[in-house]
Amino acid sequence: MEKAIAAPSEPSGFLPWLREMVKEEIAPYPGRGVVVARMVIAATLTMIIVVTFRIRGGFEGALYAFLIARDTLQATLKSAIAVAVSYTLGVSFVLICAALFASHPSARFLWFAGSMFVVFFALDTFQDFAVATGFAIILVLALPIWQTTDTASHRVELTLWQALACIVGTVVTVVVEAVFRSVFPTNELIQGMDDRLAAVQKLVEAYAEGQDAPEELTNRLASYTMVGVSGLRRILARAQYERDYRDQLSAAVALTGRLIDLGASSARNPCQLQEGDSERLKRFAAQIGAIRRSLVESTIPEIQTESASRPSGIPLLPEMERTASLIPHVFVGQESIDAYFPSMLDEEERSGGFFKKDAFQNPAHIHFALRGCLAATLCYFTYEILHWRGIATSVTTCVLTALSNLGTSRQKQLLRVSGAVAGGLILGVGSQVFVLPYIDTITEFSLLFAAMTAVAAWFATSSQRLSYFGLQIANAYYLVTVSGFSFDPSLATARDRVVGIMLGLFMMWLAYHSFAKESAAEHMVEYFSANLRAVAGLALQPGSDPPESAMKRIRALRAEIGNNFQRVAAQSDAVPLEFGMDRTEAMANRALIKSWQPQLQTIYLEEVALMQHRVFGAEERLAPVVRAAQRRFNEACASLLIQMSDHVDGNIVEHWTDLDGPLADLSRIVDESSWDHHRFAAARGVEKLSRHIGHQLTGLSSDIARSRLRSTVG
Repeated sequence: MEKAIAAPSEPSGFLPWLREMVKEEIAPYPGRGVVVARMVIAATLTMIIVVTFRIRGGFEGALYAFLIARDTLQATLKSAIAVAVSYTLGVSFVLICAALFASHPSARFLWFAGSMFVVFFALDTFQDFAVATGFAIILVLALPIWQTTDTASHRVELTLWQALACIVGTVVTVVVEAVFRSVFPTNELIQGMDDRLAAVQKLVEAYAEGQDAPEELTNRLASYTMVGVSGLRRILARAQYERDYRDQLSAAVALTGRLIDLGASSARNPCQLQEGDSERLKRFAAQIGAIRRSLVESTIPEIQTESASRPSGIPLLPEMERTASLIPHVFVGQESIDAYFPSMLDEEERSGGFFKKDAFQNPAHIHFALRGCLAATLCYFTYEILHWRGIATSVTTCVLTALSNLGTSRQKQLLRVSGAVAGGLILGVGSQVFVLPYIDTITEFSLLFAAMTAVAAWFATSSQRLSYFGLQIANAYYLVTVSGFSFDPSLATARDRVVGIMLGLFMMWLAYHSFAKESAAEHMVEYFSANLRAVAGLALQPGSDPPESAMKRIRALRAEIGNNFQRVAAQSDAVPLEFGMDRTEAMANRALIKSWQPQLQTIYLEEVALMQHRVFGAEERLAPVVRAAQRRFNEACASLLIQMSDHVDGNIVEHWTDLDGPLADLSRIVDESSWDHHRFAAARGVEKLSRHIGHQLTGLSSDIARSRLRSTVG
């Protein structure tokens, strides 16, 4: 493969790599300080209210500063409303079950186990992340209350106190967000993309002036490369965008990340301009500026028709131009569809629903719930048998560690354990030993709490490699220090909570990951290959099936493709945290997949646009010869995608499908035909979109054919 997509060199050895990785992850980047400030203020205000009014369960209220989405104020408000609904559902569920089982001590174990199954099933199947989180946290806080022998009225009161703590955390977070949004009215997703594109534009402008990349700009690009775009993907995943627009933004985010990687690599390497490079670079900088304006103004970027394949004195410039030119293409589907008929393909998706579509059909959800139930129930069984209720935090830990199902077992387990040690032992117990004995006012404690929260929030705003580590620091620290309303001179309580956290982590590892042998690199390749075949299946739709069956098949394929794109990105982020004899091969595969993924996303979006012509009767406007030529092109595309999948899987492909022939036939038939204006416009639109797809598929197949993924099976 070309050096343009090679992975950045990394220090050899675990400790040098870890030191360099942590250094780059904690480096500041534009907007990070503001996000951390919002999280610290929201968590600290929640803690002050909880301690002042002695609200039980307040540590989880403070944690909501890390859990509620904050991409836009509207999305934050919707998230808060959804959480309020989840509180109502959770409290109602607990009280109804209490009325049925609380008076029967022999049934408490089954009640607890059944409730834990419901909790983990909800985490895996609820459409809304905020609803699933709120529902799960309320249940895990309230259930231990009903395992005691207090009076029923007292237990009801304690249950409502737990709900109030979470409500306080939600309300405070929303108010803080509203204040910040009034002062800094920005869209974090668009702002994040704009900041990254602006850095690349400055690099190109410096080159155009014959200057080397400034050191500050080089460091900024390197920081963006290490942070990646996982934070932008998380914002996008929780945003309330229409399906088509969300897919387009997802592809644009991936391409922006790819452009940043190329820019950072270029900035580190010397270059010598050739004749014509200066004007070329100025045009490229103007193109990036136009893309930035279009994103900010929510308009469709103009597609550049000039070829970007000529050699240059800057080795990575052609690849950067090609990557930037793909960004307008991801929005071409919207333009093509609206030019002929309204989009109806996602009408069903827009209606929404409480559960995911496959919630009661996919056995994977049942498996996830059973494993979570096993982990939590083993924790419950352990502390009941040992009569050690101080380690009941193990159940809370089980639920909180299940909130993120991205990454791999090794990555998550490493972040969980290290986060629990850092937050519980180092910060939590360390505070109780060295700081809290000398604090006697709420002001002093608030400053300490804010400082510790800032540490957790700073890590939580890093890339996906360490963001979960920040959440675990906050969870462990809050469990140790904010569960009471006064300083406890005994370390027994802190010890019990830390032991409970570690017990919960061990049970989650036992239930979910003890038998998992696959690596992130293997899953990354597997999901990418599966997506190639899924896009191939989409290219052949609707086929000869009846309209209703075709639409169900199309929606299922689009859901599968979208999920696979997210899985590939998540596994790619997890690869650097895995170690062993095959790490070098895994990192090389990661570099290739990261370069191919944005190209496949662009192809997918253009296939969706072309498919809408077929699904909703646009082909009726075309002559039979045009429809036949279009079908031959679609079949050729599907064949080429399957061949790419075979090559990625390690199989030998003797003959690669050539798209030039089917495209030439389609163009010739359209050019030679004489129809009325509307029919010709429809045919020309189909031909133009097909040519875009053919160009992108040819480029991707060429990249894949020149490379072979290395085996990572030890």
